[in-house]
Amino acid sequence: MFKFVVGALENEEQHSWKKLVFVSIVSPLLSIFSFSGVIYMVNSVARSQKVPPKVIIGFMVFMAIAAVLIGFFSLYKCKLTNRFIYGGAQRLSMKLYELLLKENLEHHNQKSIMQAIVMVRSDTTRCIQIITNYIGIWVNIFTMAGYAAMLAYVSGWIGLVSCVIIFGLAAGLFVWARRKMNTYGEACRKYEIRSNAQISIAYGIFEELKISEKTDSVIKGYQEASEGYVRAQSQFAYQNNSIQTIMQVLVQTAMFLVFAILLMSGMGLFSIMAPMIAYTAALGNVILEAYNIINHMNELEFAKKSYEMVRDGLARYDEVKEEERKNAQMRKKNLTFEKGIFAKNLTFAYEGREALFQNASIEIPKGHSIAVIGASGVGKTTLLGLLLGLLKPQEGTIFYDDYDIVAGEDAEGRCKGSIGELISYIPQTVYMNGATVRKNVAFFEEDSEVNDEHVLECLDCAQIKEDVLKMPEGIHTLIGENGTSISGGQRQRIALARALYKDFELLVMDEATAALDMETEKAVIDSIRQVKGNKTMLMVTHHMSLANECDIVYRIENQKLVRQR
Repeated sequence: MFKFVVGALENEEQHSWKKLVFVSIVSPLLSIFSFSGVIYMVNSVARSQKVPPKVIIGFMVFMAIAAVLIGFFSLYKCKLTNRFIYGGAQRLSMKLYELLLKENLEHHNQKSIMQAIVMVRSDTTRCIQIITNYIGIWVNIFTMAGYAAMLAYVSGWIGLVSCVIIFGLAAGLFVWARRKMNTYGEACRKYEIRSNAQISIAYGIFEELKISEKTDSVIKGYQEASEGYVRAQSQFAYQNNSIQTIMQVLVQTAMFLVFAILLMSGMGLFSIMAPMIAYTAALGNVILEAYNIINHMNELEFAKKSYEMVRDGLARYDEVKEEERKNAQMRKKNLTFEKGIFAKNLTFAYEGREALFQNASIEIPKGHSIAVIGASGVGKTTLLGLLLGLLKPQEGTIFYDDYDIVAGEDAEGRCKGSIGELISYIPQTVYMNGATVRKNVAFFEEDSEVNDEHVLECLDCAQIKEDVLKMPEGIHTLIGENGTSISGGQRQRIALARALYKDFELLVMDEATAALDMETEKAVIDSIRQVKGNKTMLMVTHHMSLANECDIVYRIENQKLVRQR
């Protein structure tokens, strides 16, 4: 895991983690060095050696300076660690967020929104912490070895036996807890996703919940997910704390038994008091470092599922970037829309499911309006995904004039062309952010580049200008998250205005007017024709009245596209 995560870091983070290693080593070195001074002074007193006052004063000054330095390095390490973790996680999250925007539609639809949120935010942080945990393990091993050496020095064979017991106990406790930690990590991640999903439900179906007054099942769903998350977190914390407690109890018990045996053997209390103080102090440090090692290793087990998700996401990210690099080296082609779209012999099936299309063909000539109709579930939206390059057919060709978007080639061979400048698209489910009407129309524009006159023209064309001007702040009125403060019909017309804001050759609408009445729907289509002139329109619709207004009508049936007019 460590090697992969380090390899995923940017140059700045590569430098930061090495600096973190250095700072992490300096602090325990100072601690070991100052502790050895304490041991020396204790041994000197125990042997009844006279220590000059100046030496004692000098030692105290040295210890004070060491304490300040240790504190300084600890604070600097804390600052460096936090900056490294959250800075590295932010850069990883940017890669995964970019993947969400650039991956193909099938991969995109395999995740829920909540799974994506947890992967981009929580998983990236846990993944970066893998590096700090590995650093912690090795630094603690190094530190524990130093304290173990001092323990053996001050206590001889008793110290050596104590070290062996602690090492064996630590290894046994880790093996005992390892699987549980992995399970707790997976459970915690699963319930975090479920909890977030239940919160989303409270907003997604708020009206239905209020009307039905049946909130108990939703509340119960959140309670179960929330309790599951808390249970996994508390069990993980308890397991870690119980390991520390078990180690302390067993080692302290053994220590007092050794102390009792020494007294029973005839050794005087005063003669063994100073060595026992040194032994106890060194033993306490060895136990602490052993526990820290186990704690870091448990954190690694806890983060395994998050690591797997980030690893798979970064692998797909690398594939996307590699494809971009290859495309950047290819011949560029400026696509035209002089003839139209011609799709032939399309065969497509989602993975593990029955084919939606078998040798299906469709022609979308320039300057015409085309309607696609059919029963629910026959593949109308999937057809649009194929024609727009969001999905790739298993067989067949899709030509924009002379360019095949499936093979990525024209008559001269392989090349790269983008259909983005030709098409404006209104999906079946329209997303609105919580900003203003103006921002939702000019959605992809920087605020300083928005043309307000063009916004009003598009709103007028979408038959909603008058409604907007009656709003409290006009085009600057906030519409609420996902348009909650406006009606469904107004949302669809603002979505139409968004599509019209862009200069296009082909307007694609997937049930884009389903929430409009027939009169408004017809007025919108007539207005688009009037304003946009000889532009091509492709629409999926259930409204036969709208389909009858189109020049060409296709029906999807029996995995084919049948032209009806």
